Amino acid sequence: MKNNKAIVFAVCAALISGCASMFQGANQNLTISTLNDSNVDKTRCSVKNEEGSWDAAPNSAVSIHRDGNIMDIHCENDLQTGMSQLEPKFDGGYLALDLLLDACIISCIVDGVSNSFYEYPQSAIVSMREK
Repeated sequence: MKNNKAIVFAVCAALISGCASMFQGANQNLTISTLNDSNVDKTRCSVKNEEGSWDAAPNSAVSIHRDGNIMDIHCENDLQTGMSQLEPKFDGGYLALDLLLDACIISCIVDGVSNSFYEYPQSAIVSMREK
């Protein structure tokens, strides 16, 4: 009986939230590394997509909001600057689960609004150059 309640609860939670939202969430971690950075202690990076913008230090993780659009990364210190872009990947496996779960009636809307179908690479390298 307890197992049946757990299964019913899991199915209801998935219907309300969507598979990608439930398993991945709307946020993910991103680690930015700088290449040829002569002043890494003073380098600061700005990460931006259509869902928001975040400040980050090189070689540390920052939590970003998933998005289906290109992410811009700009790093700068007193002497150098660098830019990079990340393209998200669409995870069709979660779409297939949503189709099986509720024919994509509720779950796809939830996952689509939260951009949980998408994932950026977990790390980015920004090549620094003199200003």
